Amino acid sequence: MKWYQWILDCIYPRRCPVCDQVLPLGGTMVCPGCLEKLQVREGFHCKKCGKFILKEEKEFCDDCLHTRHSFEEGYGIFPYSGWAQRSMVRFKFHGRAEYGAFYGKMMAYAAQRTLTRWDPQVILPVPMYRKKEKKRGYNQAAILARETGKCLHIPVRGDLVRRIRDTKPQKDMTLQMRRKNLKGAFAVSPEAAGYERILLIDDIYTTGSTVDAIAKILKQRGAEKIYFLTACTGIGF
Repeated sequence: MKWYQWILDCIYPRRCPVCDQVLPLGGTMVCPGCLEKLQVREGFHCKKCGKFILKEEKEFCDDCLHTRHSFEEGYGIFPYSGWAQRSMVRFKFHGRAEYGAFYGKMMAYAAQRTLTRWDPQVILPVPMYRKKEKKRGYNQAAILARETGKCLHIPVRGDLVRRIRDTKPQKDMTLQMRRKNLKGAFAVSPEAAGYERILLIDDIYTTGSTVDAIAKILKQRGAEKIYFLTACTGIGF
């Protein structure tokens, strides 16, 4: 542990992303009592979006069976339930930006084989609207992208996709409502045309509306394959 990190940890104690208790000094990212709770992607999952699915004989979740996506494939690390769901709320809305280091490293580690197959040339974080990011103080997707890119030695470009229109919260929206809500919300830099294989990074995958909206416009600008990686993903059927 570097001396300046030790001093920072003394002044601003880091917290466990699982239980939110103050971590002991020494560089650990999860408190000892929570290590056993970390289960990374066990079970069957959709071959398209990466959601956990309950039946062994199914290759795709119901959403992907009935929805045409603009992305090639996705992967999520933790099921969006229990401790992970509570942790994501703190990460996004209660100032626990430090959780990003843990999640970014876990994403890079758990998805290593999948990312080798995808072979992305660049990482793009899903952008937030500027006023919303200023109010929150950070974009959680940008933190995850930076940490993941650092582990994988893949460049991160946060300037290639911008959210140019504020959108309403999508939690209670139908798929069609989400698509309408996101129409015209993103703008892509011409520089994105220089990449054929792009990896999008976000915190949570639910219906895929946001990833689809960005993937669609990236492909219109010349990208060939769009993949995504998230810290948490939903459970399909």
